[in-house]
Amino acid sequence: MIGFVEKLNELDLKDVEPLMHMSEEINVLREDEIKGSASRDEALQNAPETDGRFFLVPKVIKK
Repeated sequence: MIGFVEKLNELDLKDVEPLMHMSEEINVLREDEIKGSASRDEALQNAPETDGRFFLVPKVIKK
């Protein structure tokens, strides 16, 4: 990584303006829309394992 940054330092950038954004568009955001969400039953429908209320997943932290 350091070698890559050193290579960039070899470039002549005196006439190049710094970029703040990759395009002329700034803050192009859509309006928030309130939409429904999945019910608990719908959310758990494709779960490999559930207790009826929550997803059951293998324990990954050992104590």
